[in-house]
Amino acid sequence: MTHKENVVAAWHHAWNDGDLTGLEALLAPDYRRHSRTGTADRREFLAALEATRVAFPDLRTHVEHLAEDGDLVAVNWRSEGTHLGPFHELPVTRRRITTSGMTFARFAGGQVQEEWVSWESGDLFANLGVVNLWEY
Repeated sequence: MTHKENVVAAWHHAWNDGDLTGLEALLAPDYRRHSRTGTADRREFLAALEATRVAFPDLRTHVEHLAEDGDLVAVNWRSEGTHLGPFHELPVTRRRITTSGMTFARFAGGQVQEEWVSWESGDLFANLGVVNLWEY
C-alpha cells in the first residue's frame, strides 16, 4: 500500500470506528504532532483521539482531498459528530458539530514520524454554543 492508502485506512478505523490498532502501527515510536496549541507525542495524541471518540461517539471523519509527494502526505479532512460525552469540561450539549482541517504527515521507514495539523477549532466550539475568546 502507498503512504496515502495507509493513512486513509488507519484514519478510517481510528476516527470512525474507534479501532486504534492500524494507527498505532502507523505511528513511529518517536512520533510528534505539531499544532498551534503545541506538540504532542504518540501517547498524548492517541489519548486525545480516544477522548474525542468518547465525547463524540458517532464521529465520522471524511477525507476530502489527499496528495502524496515522496515521504509527505497531505490530507484535507472534515469531521462531524454529536457531543454526547465529556469534552473540555463542557456539559454535554447533544449538538451536532462539523469541523475541518489539514494534516501533513511525514513518513520515514514506513511510519509517520511527524505531523503538522491545522484545523478550525473555533467552528467546533461555535457548534457547541461556546465562544472561545482566546481563539479570536
